[in-house]
Amino acid sequence: MIIRRVLNNSVVDALDDGMREVIVLGKGIGFQSQPGDTIDPAAIEKVFRLDDSAQGTKFAQVAADVPAEILSATDEIVSFARERLTEKLSDSIYPALADHLAFAVQRVQQRIDLASALESEVRRFYPKEYAVATEALEFIARATGVRMPQPEAANIALHLITAEVGGGDGSAAALTQLTQDVLDIVRLQFGISYGDDDPAYTRFVAHIRYFAQRVLSHTAIDRDDEELLGLLRRQLPHVFTGVDRIAAYVRDTHSHVMTSTEKVYIAMHVSRLV
Repeated sequence: MIIRRVLNNSVVDALDDGMREVIVLGKGIGFQSQPGDTIDPAAIEKVFRLDDSAQGTKFAQVAADVPAEILSATDEIVSFARERLTEKLSDSIYPALADHLAFAVQRVQQRIDLASALESEVRRFYPKEYAVATEALEFIARATGVRMPQPEAANIALHLITAEVGGGDGSAAALTQLTQDVLDIVRLQFGISYGDDDPAYTRFVAHIRYFAQRVLSHTAIDRDDEELLGLLRRQLPHVFTGVDRIAAYVRDTHSHVMTSTEKVYIAMHVSRLV
């Protein structure tokens, strides 16, 4: 490997044997090194290869200012998440998570509260991501010696969710909030109490998550189900009081006009709950 740039004493931006850009981590690997120098393989501790060149550039910028132990923890978390989660993670997770963890560790050391406003929603809607994030707290503790409080798991999970859905900053929080808002509309409209162990509720949450993703990405499913929609409206008028409120809400807040197909699917799920 050949050094392109020295980022700090422990991190360098380099080219591997295939001339791909990589970020290389190793104790003292950048000390007194110069661009063009060959890296001693024995000095290499970790190599980060990102397929997305734009994210690789972002990660190099972050790596220049982030302690090596944070980069190590980031690599462990991402590798663990990719083993445990079914959704593919975007390379955007590397710079975003490393930057977040660096500041999170600082805040814990300064005794600043790390509470997450969406902790209960993340734990309920994304149990797999939350479980991975809980394990991530152990990786961080081993790498840095800093024990993060449990609420930080929700913040880490939001980064995983964002990388899964391929969104930008804040997309995971927006997705979680929109999902909760739709569930609240149904709960208040029909006066029902959700049970986390109810299969109908679990299926409804999964459907609303995908619906929320489409709303936020400005896409829609439309199979021209107007005839079926009219039939269901006549059969289930009470259900459509809730469906119409959801339609009005996403129209007013996200400029999303629900299609007949989307209304049919939500109506069918709601009918199983009420």
